Amino acid sequence: MKPKILLYLALVLSGALATCSTSAADSNSLRVVVKPSKTEVRIKEIFKVALRVENSTTTNQTVRVMSCIWDDEWKTSNTNISWLGWVCTRNLAIPIEIPPGGAYTNQLAMLIPQPISDKALSFRMSLTPIGSQTTFWSNDVKLKILPPDK
Repeated sequence: MKPKILLYLALVLSGALATCSTSAADSNSLRVVVKPSKTEVRIKEIFKVALRVENSTTTNQTVRVMSCIWDDEWKTSNTNISWLGWVCTRNLAIPIEIPPGGAYTNQLAMLIPQPISDKALSFRMSLTPIGSQTTFWSNDVKLKILPPDK
């Protein structure tokens, strides 16, 4: 093989060549969008929440999350709301590549586990990818708390 080709292959294999994929640590590169299946809920009522991480840049963005217990990288701003966990038998850190204009999506089953005195609750969700120093926050999600069923 020619020396230039060998050098090129060595650079590619070592990861020294720049690629079109960038790290999610770039500021303002990702936007978190949270959409609840309903905005009026009762205490202890389970409702679905769609999570969407959008890439608004012109280059690929990569985030690392766990393959099974991916919710470890997510947090809520309000301790009055939480989500149901699940059992995993195999859990690996995986890279998720988000193309320009694309999104990484997932869904949680959330609830307000304990009685609260407020008639409304708001919260934000954040994603901090594995190995990242950057946390991406959603806008406020507002829920109306309904009285208990009789």
